[in-house]
Formats: sequence, structure tokens, C-alpha cells
Amino acid sequence: MWKSFRHKLQTASQLSSDDWLGLLEAWWVLLGYSLAIRLVKFDRLKKFSLRNNNKRMIQADGLAFAWGRQRLVSMAARLHLLSMTCLPRALTLHWILGRQGITTQLCIGINKSSTGMLAHAWVELGGQAIGEPEDITERFALLQGNAEESLGE
Repeated sequence: MWKSFRHKLQTASQLSSDDWLGLLEAWWVLLGYSLAIRLVKFDRLKKFSLRNNNKRMIQADGLAFAWGRQRLVSMAARLHLLSMTCLPRALTLHWILGRQGITTQLCIGINKSSTGMLAHAWVELGGQAIGEPEDITERFALLQGNAEESLGE
């Protein structure tokens, strides 16, 4: 227990003020999406996520920024009071990156096996899955290409 606590303190001490703000933003956006998933139809939720995709700030190195924000979203999800599954995590990362002018794709895939069906959501930037294993697209078949296409966007 103490080893884990010490590790968390060490990680927290290494965060910059920008990281702390990003972590706080991710925590609140995760909460909002987690609640919205239970209350709002997915097409309205996705349209909201796309509507907040503005172009006010283009990052010179969008991929590095995306990986950094993915790390903060994962950290916020672990610190959350609610259990955060892949869908609120992916929606949160998609929204946060969109606010920075980084265009991403929200992907939802399924994996059918003899034991049942699994679904997974993730974010891609330039064809690269952010924060996912390299074989994610081999493990999960995309639903109609990606979430934007499945909604007719």
C-alpha cells in the first residue's frame, strides 16, 4: 500500500501546472460523459462532441500532445469516483483534442468470439490509435469504419 502511495506522490510531483489543469479538465469531462452516456442518445452525444471541435489552436506536434492528453485522461479515470470504461475515456479524449484543433476519429469496434461479444472504443489520430496496443484494429472490427461514419457525419 505505501509503495503504491509513494509512487502516486512521485507521479503527482512530476506533473506541470499545465498537466494539473489537463488532469482536472479530464476528470470533469469524464464525469460529464459518464452521466451523459446514461441519459442521452449516442447520436446526440456524438454531435455534441463534434460541435466542440474548434480550430482555435493547432498543435505543432499533435501526436505527442494527443499521447500526453491520453495519459492524463487515463490518470483521471483511475482517480475517478465512478468506474470509467473505454467509451467515456474515448469521448473525453476526442473532445479534449478537438478543443485544441486536433482532428481525431472516434472508433468503436467489436470482437465476436465463442465466449461472446466484446466492444471497445478508442481514438485515432492520423490512423494511429492513441493509448492502445498496435494490434487494436486486428482485435476489434470497426463498426462501419468509425463512429463519425456510422452516424452519417
